[in-house]
Amino acid sequence: MSEEEYRRISDRSEALAALPDAERESSEFEDLVRAAIDDLPDDLAGVLEQVPIVISTRGREYRAYGHYIGDTVARDDFHDRIVIYQDTLERDFGQDPERLRAEVTRTVRHEVAHHLGWDEDGVRGLGL
Repeated sequence: MSEEEYRRISDRSEALAALPDAERESSEFEDLVRAAIDDLPDDLAGVLEQVPIVISTRGREYRAYGHYIGDTVARDDFHDRIVIYQDTLERDFGQDPERLRAEVTRTVRHEVAHHLGWDEDGVRGLGL
């Protein structure tokens, strides 16, 4: 994902987040992502304090459920971010609310593992 695309998604997410609660309720999908973040162990949640997590509907384009963009927690040369793709997760798991919840949680944890420095093989070895 290009920096420009990330900025567009991030700006949109920040604009939506800035709306007063009376004007905008969170979607069910946003609630699933929020619950997945809240369910992380405290030490993992702490490393995400400076890592924005955004929701995008461009998963089909990237053929992915999520992306970690950055250079891991060990380095700070690039702005880290996590993108969760609503369209592909809902397409593949939306028929079963419990399965969707489980896959959103797995995707969030998978991308957090990348942030912590695990490569794709290592993340899969963790069962994510």
